Amino acid sequence: MERRNALRLIAGGLAGWTVHPLGIVSGAGPSVSSSMITHAIPSSGEALPVIGLGTWQTFDVGSSAAERAPLEDVLRGFSEMGGRLVDSSPMYGRSEEVVGDLSARLGLRPKLFMATKV
Repeated sequence: MERRNALRLIAGGLAGWTVHPLGIVSGAGPSVSSSMITHAIPSSGEALPVIGLGTWQTFDVGSSAAERAPLEDVLRGFSEMGGRLVDSSPMYGRSEEVVGDLSARLGLRPKLFMATKV
């Protein structure tokens, strides 16, 4: 599967639509559960969803609007569905920069918990 089609599937799933690799769109959208499973951070007690968004490879793109637009949709949809935890690393190329730029552009920085590792 090409990266472009994989991103369409991810963005489509987050937006509540089923996107076929050939571009066929169907579906009515998922219902968002208000009882997302969380786990508390021991040192602060802050509750975070147990599933987050990984940035390895997918967010390692250039600075053009065309490269970043699908990722902006993914990040927006992730947040709209209650996602908060974003995982990255300096070893993931430009992923940290890209997710940081996009979250700032969308006004999501205060809502997201950015996890990084070295």
